[in-house]
Amino acid sequence: MPPIRQQTAGPASLTLQKNDLEKSIAELVVEYEIVADQARTTLDPGSKTKLEIRKKQLLSQIEEKERLLGALEQQKQNINRHILSFDEALPKIDFREARRIIHRVVDDLQINEGGAALFLLQQSRRMAGDLLLLALSDVLSSGRATPIYYEVAFSPATGGADQATFLKSMGRYLGVELTDDLSIDVSVIRTTLCGALREHSTVVIQLTNWDAVGRQNQHELMQWLLETFWQPLVDELEYVLEEWNARVIFVIVANRPLTEDCRKLPCFCTVDAFNSRSILEIPLTHWTEKDIRIWLASHFRLSKPQTKTWAKQIYEESDGDPNLIRQALQDYFEQLLASQT
Repeated sequence: MPPIRQQTAGPASLTLQKNDLEKSIAELVVEYEIVADQARTTLDPGSKTKLEIRKKQLLSQIEEKERLLGALEQQKQNINRHILSFDEALPKIDFREARRIIHRVVDDLQINEGGAALFLLQQSRRMAGDLLLLALSDVLSSGRATPIYYEVAFSPATGGADQATFLKSMGRYLGVELTDDLSIDVSVIRTTLCGALREHSTVVIQLTNWDAVGRQNQHELMQWLLETFWQPLVDELEYVLEEWNARVIFVIVANRPLTEDCRKLPCFCTVDAFNSRSILEIPLTHWTEKDIRIWLASHFRLSKPQTKTWAKQIYEESDGDPNLIRQALQDYFEQLLASQT
């Protein structure tokens, strides 16, 4: 990596220094109280004078330690702000095409005074899909109340990956007691969800770890989600939109490509022919050297030559892989933080 200028304390070092100062201050306070008590009770004028001098010395030391402690706490707060800024900025590094699609769909929902959209992310873990989900949250939050999230995580280890698991998770969010009859339960879930929508409200159903379904079961479950849950929900939402400007967003997150039979389902659309009853895939792409360079220039105090050098080196190290770039940027960020705080 490029050489870094002077190094200063990092978060762990600051914590150690802070603990040491607090311990030192506590010891000085104890000594001060002992000396002060002795100065009050001694009858010897010479001893009293020496004790008063010692009191002033101790008080001066305590004040200096407290000043240093305050400076350390301010430095730590600055580091925390930088870390928060990094976390907020990272989703903006790329996803230009994905963000364009999201903005276009959300704008359509705004023009139509509400509606629904079903998004699909494939190869999410490898392509840093979690960052795109953060970007989606930012877009959905803009100018409206904070979205309400219903997060459904499929996992055989924690309860399954099928229709019943999906309905059980949704039922917990909506306060619905299930009957073990899937046709009844899914109807009640849809009706309850629509009944809870109000003006400018946004509900996001986020289904993660789709791959836990098993490749042999994907076609059946996707078909059920579309035909039995999502498309009837979109139909019921039309009645809600007569009174309320509300949105329902469904995001399916897969860490691998969908199975071939799943991809052949007649249920996919494009942004140019967007259909709220169908699945719209949001593309996750590799990041370019230009993406990295623009992001570095926007978020760090670097010269143009340094920005160009760093972007080139990060790109060549990662070959555009989003997760490798993410880790490299995190490493560079920590070095920059040490040199700029």
